[in-house]
Amino acid sequence: MRQTIVATGILLVAWGALAVTAWAGEPNDMFIVRSSQKSPDEVVAQIERYAKDKKWIYLGSNKVKKGQVRLVKICIRAAGKELGKAGLHVSAMVPCGNVGIYEEKEVTQISLLHPRFMHMIYPDPNVKKAVEISSPLLINMMDEIGD
Repeated sequence: MRQTIVATGILLVAWGALAVTAWAGEPNDMFIVRSSQKSPDEVVAQIERYAKDKKWIYLGSNKVKKGQVRLVKICIRAAGKELGKAGLHVSAMVPCGNVGIYEEKEVTQISLLHPRFMHMIYPDPNVKKAVEISSPLLINMMDEIGD
């Protein structure tokens, strides 16, 4: 009996490892990816200007992974108001726009986590409304910033 439990546990761990490996790799529809000929620093500055021009909240940027990746966080006020209606605990999902900027094969890549992740994590009508507000706005930003 104990051997069966151990063997089952090992199979579950192996299956889990294979599942994670299958998920790794190319972006899927949860990511909106655009390319740019601008440097990563120029793209970050462009996102900041764009957000401020639209009267969004620019929460800042950080360099991670030895400066190879820049993370930018922005929030669309109208989407944030809808998220707030779902409860203050949902604030952990704000800022509604999580952008990664990095170089790959000498081209700057801009990756946005699709806002629908919020509704997938927390299915609520208010969260869905926030996604409906922010998705087209953020996709438009990505289209304008990418080349």
